[in-house]
Amino acid sequence: MSYTVISQADRGPVATVVPGVIDALALARQRESDAQITIAAADGWILTIEELEELAKT
Repeated sequence: MSYTVISQADRGPVATVVPGVIDALALARQRESDAQITIAAADGWILTIEELEELAKT
């Protein structure tokens, strides 16, 4: 399932679509120090980084 990682940075929102949960988690962790992060799953769920980490563990 694909995920969209949305960074709310000073210069405006940046959305990046990645193919899987591990990619989404890596990108979210990379960007979380610079911006507020929102993660949207392809099935419509909005996730926090913590929820995405739990999903990656399963």
